[in-house]
Amino acid sequence: MEIRAEADKVSIGGYAAVFNSLSQDLGGFREVIRRGAFQSTIAGGADVRFLINHDGLPLARTKSGTLRLAEDDRGLRIDATLDPTDPDVQRLIPKMKRGDLSQMSFGFRTLKDAWRQEGADQIRELHAVDLFDVSAVTYPAYQSTEVALRSLAASRGMTIPPGDPLAAQWARFELEQMRADGVSLRPSSGMAAAAREGLRLHEEGKSGDGLKPETVSNARKIAGRQVLTERHVREMNAWFARHSKASKSPDWDKAGEEKPGYVAWQLWGGNAAESWAAAKVRALDSN
Repeated sequence: MEIRAEADKVSIGGYAAVFNSLSQDLGGFREVIRRGAFQSTIAGGADVRFLINHDGLPLARTKSGTLRLAEDDRGLRIDATLDPTDPDVQRLIPKMKRGDLSQMSFGFRTLKDAWRQEGADQIRELHAVDLFDVSAVTYPAYQSTEVALRSLAASRGMTIPPGDPLAAQWARFELEQMRADGVSLRPSSGMAAAAREGLRLHEEGKSGDGLKPETVSNARKIAGRQVLTERHVREMNAWFARHSKASKSPDWDKAGEEKPGYVAWQLWGGNAAESWAAAKVRALDSN
């Protein structure tokens, strides 16, 4: 990350995200950003803020022209012009110059993603996101980025207060405990995120008329990451086996035009749940 301080302005520049680079463990899954993920934000002229730990008043903003975003072959480039008389900037700059604060995170809404199983890891590929803030943070999700744009707490499906290392450490501890318990039937963070999206779309009236009430009830359990029963996990595995072909339908997940089948898919936990349920059933059968 580059920083230049002049009498009347402070300029910050760097790569906010490096494409095709795996994140750290985000609470049961890892993430990779694909080229083009930010194009809809840039092309649409979204009003993106530059913050500290996702909180407080903005230090720069695309709407005012003080924050500029661009994609190239390497990743997402950001350039921000800050006010040196701003007390928040005065707190930030010494830490950045010393190298104590050199990375970032971002707040976003997923527009298009894909999940795959890679060994013991669930991998989420981000193909399109709706970006709404970029923040200088203490704990990034991507070690290989100079400035990593991402909301770590939201992606974990947990509430981790900004700048709270104890809460972040507890979340990592919880994950390790879940892994140590053998066949844990607690839904992953990726499943919870998908179920929350399904519930949102259902509330918007996009689930159609054939949705069973228990599907919504079970989605709330998944969204809350409540431990599921073995029966529920087996039903989930069978449901995905029956509907896997439908998930390949073109445009069924197009933003703003989501099909009822896609809503149901998300309510069951989405792509993350399809591979998760199959793996859990195999593990249960082998015990």
